[in-house]
Amino acid sequence: LRPKLFLGRYRGTAGWWKEAELDKDRAQWGGEVAAAKLTGHLNPQEITVYIDEEDLAKVLGLHRLRKDPAGDVEALCRFWRPDAIPSNKDMVHPLLVYADLMATGNQRNLETARMIYDQHIIQLVREG
Repeated sequence: LRPKLFLGRYRGTAGWWKEAELDKDRAQWGGEVAAAKLTGHLNPQEITVYIDEEDLAKVLGLHRLRKDPAGDVEALCRFWRPDAIPSNKDMVHPLLVYADLMATGNQRNLETARMIYDQHIIQLVREG
């Protein structure tokens, strides 16, 4: 699924995401940034943003992101309706954050994914 969602790689100024606020109706943090916000455990190296495709140019312009094939910002097309999944502020659902981290195979991300599973996902499994 991920390759089909890929909108491009971009770069912003160093640490731009720390102060950036996303309009959850247009875009949401995924991957390492969302994991850092959920756990306070990770220092993001890769920035993943799920964006509604029609809002891509607006989000890029607002945050001064420029196209860069080697950039640390990965823009992915949001594949769900924002009103279909309970709001998690400006972050995607913890289950998607978990999947993003697991897909990297990176040890520090796998440790953080486990924390997210224990803190946010296990109760969903128990409820079901």
